[in-house]
Amino acid sequence: MVGLKNRGLYKGYRSALATIFLEPNPSGPSIGSILRSKSNSYWKVSTYANIQDILSLIKRESLTGGKFMGTVIREISEGLELHFFNNKKKLEKKILIFAQGIFLSYKVWVFDQVLKEVDLPFPVKAMKRTLDEISNLMQYVFSLKVCCGQSTVGFENVVQIRGDQLVSNDKEHTPFAFLENKNQPDEAYRHIHCKFIIKDENTCDNKCENCQKLYKTMQQIYRRSLAGVNSVKIAYASKEILIEKIEHQKKLIKTQYVTLANIRDCLQKKIENEGGEISDNMSKITHTVIENVINKNIDISSLHPIFQELIRIQSEKPNGTRYHLMFLRWAISVYSKSGKAAYNVMKTIMRLPSISTLKNYINEGEQFSGWQDKTAFQILESLTTNNIWGYRRAGFFSHDSFKIQKDFEDEMQDYQLFALQCQNEIHTASENNNLLPNSITKKQEQNLATQVHQIVWHSTTHNFAFPIAYYGINTITAHNLNTLLFNLAARLECIGIHTYGSICDGAGENRTHIKSFDWYASTWSSGDIVEVNFHKDKKSFHTAKIIDSNYERTKFTVCLRDCNESGKFTIDRTYIRPPMHSKSKWDVNEICEFKSPKDDQWYLGKITNFDSIESTLSIEITNAEGASEGWKVFNYHIDKFLRPVYDDQKLIASHKTVNPITGDEWFFISDPTHVFKKLRNNLSKSHTGEKNAREIMYNRKEISWKHIRGIYEHTNKHAMAKATKLTKRHIWLTSWSKMRVDLVEHTLSKEVENALAFIKKHISGFVYPEIIG
Repeated sequence: MVGLKNRGLYKGYRSALATIFLEPNPSGPSIGSILRSKSNSYWKVSTYANIQDILSLIKRESLTGGKFMGTVIREISEGLELHFFNNKKKLEKKILIFAQGIFLSYKVWVFDQVLKEVDLPFPVKAMKRTLDEISNLMQYVFSLKVCCGQSTVGFENVVQIRGDQLVSNDKEHTPFAFLENKNQPDEAYRHIHCKFIIKDENTCDNKCENCQKLYKTMQQIYRRSLAGVNSVKIAYASKEILIEKIEHQKKLIKTQYVTLANIRDCLQKKIENEGGEISDNMSKITHTVIENVINKNIDISSLHPIFQELIRIQSEKPNGTRYHLMFLRWAISVYSKSGKAAYNVMKTIMRLPSISTLKNYINEGEQFSGWQDKTAFQILESLTTNNIWGYRRAGFFSHDSFKIQKDFEDEMQDYQLFALQCQNEIHTASENNNLLPNSITKKQEQNLATQVHQIVWHSTTHNFAFPIAYYGINTITAHNLNTLLFNLAARLECIGIHTYGSICDGAGENRTHIKSFDWYASTWSSGDIVEVNFHKDKKSFHTAKIIDSNYERTKFTVCLRDCNESGKFTIDRTYIRPPMHSKSKWDVNEICEFKSPKDDQWYLGKITNFDSIESTLSIEITNAEGASEGWKVFNYHIDKFLRPVYDDQKLIASHKTVNPITGDEWFFISDPTHVFKKLRNNLSKSHTGEKNAREIMYNRKEISWKHIRGIYEHTNKHAMAKATKLTKRHIWLTSWSKMRVDLVEHTLSKEVENALAFIKKHISGFVYPEIIG
């Protein structure tokens, strides 16, 4: 000890450990004897409880005189269930103890509410527990003070005024307390945020802090009722008053409906009874008009399409007349507004659909083109039914056009969902075009729709599709298609349904629609530098400056760089591209583009040498005749004669289409079935020896349609050949078979690929060489 003190490691005070070992207690055993003893009261001995130990403890303590007297215990399959009753013999608290061997977990109920772990003395998860812990837990629950809510004794008029709930002063009148034990001695209001237990041991009240707040509220209601001031929320809070008012309104509506029906019947009878004869001139007016039209005395091209259709009907044979669905809608509107008597009078003047024909279509009259407000409710309902929630409500549009059949009257059941057109579509078609912002579209001639353009929303996470809208069209422009799609995307975004792209076939209007989202064209403005192919051969591009463009940004007015604007050219967007970044440092053997001084055209070249003395670069190019030429360029002329090889992918990679509604990326996808058909159709023209044949090569091997034809002929001649589904329809294509998707799948299938590989490997004398695997 002295040595430690001298070295500064010990201050001179003995620790508790030194006291225990160096100064044994004279009245007790030494520490050594304690350590050598196998069993000594000095060591703490703990035993973990199982379900039988707990059962014995509870039975012993729940007897008369025990600390858990009155507790009811019940054995269940998972463990034990303990019930604690209040002074009125009503179930108040409950403990469920779940046993998995010696691992015990538990839950505590107060009334029908499970207490949170923060309100309990021990963790609720399964773990080893001693009998003392179980006893302490039961003692804690047994002694818990339970909140009984705010009693209504003395506030009986409050219950009469407010009923089963107390509501807040906010706009929605949200309930914050509910009545319990109605018409019983312990009737009380309980706060929706009641804690059910009272932790403050010093309080003598039997309410939690949230339920105590109800006392002040009930006092205010009580005082207002004594002063004769009615609550402004009586009409909203009382269920009986609301039911009474609703029943009264039902009686008024029913009375008014009967009155209107009587008036309509009286007017109908009056019209029928007062009907007069039609004059001869009026009855012959239709025949007069038809004769003038046939003799070309009257030009009907400027008339409304409905009247053109009406005149066409009059000039046809009376039997087998087919009516366009827009005309049927017009006839239905006339019939519904004028009534049966007036419509029959009109039928004596001109040929119209019969009333029975109209009634067949009236049931379908609720179908309208364009967006319908009910669509929002229907798609949300369908998504909920399919358990599609939150971030899973993301998808894309598919859209396509369908021709309207001329014989719809005979095939109404098959096509009724697509054929019905909106009445005001014809009336406002050109007006809507003119109302578009900055619209410069020409007013188009109005005609009856010949096609229906349908738009369907598909989920990307589930096998779910829902038709959103359809539109009656003749032709559709890229601008109108853009407006339709993003208008629908905005409406769906408002109800929590996100759209990130669209899928369509390769029709001309669809390709124009996709190309209209040109990132570069949308950002170019007057003064920007671009590269222009003036000869429209897409071989030689020259630097130019943009002066102006049209509204659609499909044509640009440009002039050559460093020239005055007198030499202006109007160039289509197809022949304009963004410039590559300039480059000042070049290496030997690097590929470049060189502008030949001979013809001012750009040619692909290669840097062969750098002369540091002369500061020149040697370039070798292949001219238009295919001959090699050598040129030297001084360093200070590099920007004028050299530029990097143009790389489309590098320039376009960082620019994507943006959804103008949300600012997110928007993806355009080509319909896979149409892509496959296009691929097969291109393959069918490869190396066929016919006019406009194509030469498709891959890794210096030809891809030819004769290989597919060879597989078909080989399988026909050899019964043991690998089976494929190829038939004559697959090989000799017609306009009909070119549209069949199943034929494409068979032609480009794995079976055909395996057959090609088999023939290449095992049949050396096959007629068609260079078969690729």
